[in-house]
Amino acid sequence: MIQPSIGTVSANTEVACVAAEGCSYLRALATIEHIAGFEHTAQAYTMAAERCREHGCWAAKVAKAPAAETPQPIALKAYYQPPRRRAGPVAQNAEPVPLIRSELIDIVSDREGNSVERRPLKLDSLPRRGDPLGSLYRYWCDLRAASACRFSDIDTVQLDRAGIIGKLHVVDVQSSDPQDFRFELFGYDVSIGRYYESPRAHPVGIWVDSLMRDYNTVRLTATPRLHRIRCQLGDIGHHYTRLILPFLDKRGRVTRLLVAIREEAGDNIKVQACR
Repeated sequence: MIQPSIGTVSANTEVACVAAEGCSYLRALATIEHIAGFEHTAQAYTMAAERCREHGCWAAKVAKAPAAETPQPIALKAYYQPPRRRAGPVAQNAEPVPLIRSELIDIVSDREGNSVERRPLKLDSLPRRGDPLGSLYRYWCDLRAASACRFSDIDTVQLDRAGIIGKLHVVDVQSSDPQDFRFELFGYDVSIGRYYESPRAHPVGIWVDSLMRDYNTVRLTATPRLHRIRCQLGDIGHHYTRLILPFLDKRGRVTRLLVAIREEAGDNIKVQACR
């Protein structure tokens, strides 16, 4: 039997498993291997997960990846030069300059007090060290350059090294209708809970609409997307950064998405809904 190798786990601390089906961490790895088509490795992870009650829970012992260092602000000297007034009369028929809200920030809300704010980020803004999303994105770039970028090309050891297990979703987007998108894996360690297999099952429509739009954009363009999202769903506020990575089938169509979440300060805090 293949023995799973989990390099980020501290083997000294025994923690009782709390998952009814066995270790969430190893079951996530088993699911990824199953989707990739490696049944023997998936079975090895599954068997190890079933034994975690005897040997201590891997999911509870897995080490948290260190937070990326926040760059120090650079002090700049700034001077204000008052504008010079032109001599002569001011034109009375000048056209007003329209104030247009930046398209870089999308904010929607509903009558129930829910709101979603999405801000696209540049992929090269991901930190190169100490950040799971940055590590995962660089690994995907290597796959894209050296392979057909199929889901079966994924090495779960690299995902483990990135420290991203538990924060990963795998989304089946084979259908051209976003209504049919479904989760094949839902991260067990994210604050927004899973609603069955379909993203459409979530009760907050504006959040689902923005989610489906981003998933479908990546499906159509085969291009990764990075967003920072603040949302209030019911009486809970969420703040996270989300990376969406496309994977192709034999015909070069995007059929699966790997979605990684990094929760930011202020995530999963109870707030009072504005009605």
